[in-house]
Amino acid sequence: MNIKNLPVYKIICRHYKNANEGVFFEDILKDIGHNLAFSGKANIKRDRLTRFLIEQGEKSQQHRIILFLDEAHRLHELHYGWLMDIYNELDCVGIHLTVILVGQNELLYQRSAFIRAKKAQIIGRFMVHEYEFTGIRNIEDLKPCLSGYDHDSEYPIGSEWSYARYFFPEAFNKGYRLEHCAEELMKIFNDLRRKAGLTKPVEIPMQYLTLTVEYALRKFGANGQNLDWLTTACWEEAILKSGYVEAEIHQEII
Repeated sequence: MNIKNLPVYKIICRHYKNANEGVFFEDILKDIGHNLAFSGKANIKRDRLTRFLIEQGEKSQQHRIILFLDEAHRLHELHYGWLMDIYNELDCVGIHLTVILVGQNELLYQRSAFIRAKKAQIIGRFMVHEYEFTGIRNIEDLKPCLSGYDHDSEYPIGSEWSYARYFFPEAFNKGYRLEHCAEELMKIFNDLRRKAGLTKPVEIPMQYLTLTVEYALRKFGANGQNLDWLTTACWEEAILKSGYVEAEIHQEII
């Protein structure tokens, strides 16, 4: 698929005590960066959002809009009904709205409830497929994540300067790569878990992996201590500073 100029937006689903259409569309307008998110009644905000999405969709070669709804387990049936109105209006002018719901396990329970209630109109538009995201479980999961810092983080595009090269230029030129640290880093995660008495199978959330890597790059790289390369002690400090161990202890208690 040619994704040139494909409009992609991330929406944060708030916790709503009561379903309020005006507040709901106001939050979406705010998250997509619309300049007039707060003025007007609910129907005006809905129309404003629809017109904006139509305009953006028409600029796309695919005539498609993608919305990521984060914390989507907070949505209720009324919210899906309002989203359906937007979906249908875009569909009428030939623009396809793809909604990707991201949330906790409650989202699966909601899907099951909609299936039992024969809410095919909701399932068909927003919940056709399901996919479980997992954390890092092994070296095979970890390697491509670290490789992203070696190769896929090039900035500016075309400069051939990735995060790994920027923070450790001499080591990078000598062939050192974060991807090559995968086995050692996985071992340190497991060792720290063992020391903390954690017994559940290892699953490292991406949040804590990125916090670990970013701390290591900033603290020990060119803008920090300017070390030649990352040592075992560096990685251990970075993991501890990320808060991963404390979070896992808390989860195991729960």
